[in-house]
Amino acid sequence: MAVLALTLIVLSVRGDSPSNSTTTLAAEPSTTTTTSAPSTTTAAATTLTTTAEQRLAEVEVLLQELWFGWFDAIYRKDPDALWEVVATMRNYDAGVAAMGTMTFVAPPSAEGVLFEELEVLLDRSDCLVVNQTLNLSDFRGPDAVGSTVSVLWYDSRRGFRFATDWEFPNDLWLQDCDDLAREETP
Repeated sequence: MAVLALTLIVLSVRGDSPSNSTTTLAAEPSTTTTTSAPSTTTAAATTLTTTAEQRLAEVEVLLQELWFGWFDAIYRKDPDALWEVVATMRNYDAGVAAMGTMTFVAPPSAEGVLFEELEVLLDRSDCLVVNQTLNLSDFRGPDAVGSTVSVLWYDSRRGFRFATDWEFPNDLWLQDCDDLAREETP
């Protein structure tokens, strides 16, 4: 299977000075899906092509929403809201524990979740693995930059949610994707 490695240079403007950040995506070159709408008259065919750039943009938006949901739930000390973004009891417990210790310089915002680097390591319908460097300085303070590898599981009720985290892209995260005995969460 041919894999296309695509690197995009993204300009991120913060304050008066722009800074370059690199976003990398490893994905199949493009996928095409054709669907036909049922009709009693003429059936219209629709073709949807997803390029690597489009998929990367979708993943970035998804992660931005999930990270915002994570930090917003912690900021508001709302343990029930964590279930919207976590797929495991381990991540839920970590979020609840952070409610008592995590500090913020401002309320979290989706726009405050910035990706200095973003690389999709695996993209399947049931599992998404992303290596990312996050800059959360807008609401966590000036030193809130860090990297993690996130494994996201898909469920039909809530979509993708955080399942596990790894430190390095070459860690053993694939087993987390292939684990078919996933936790049932609220």
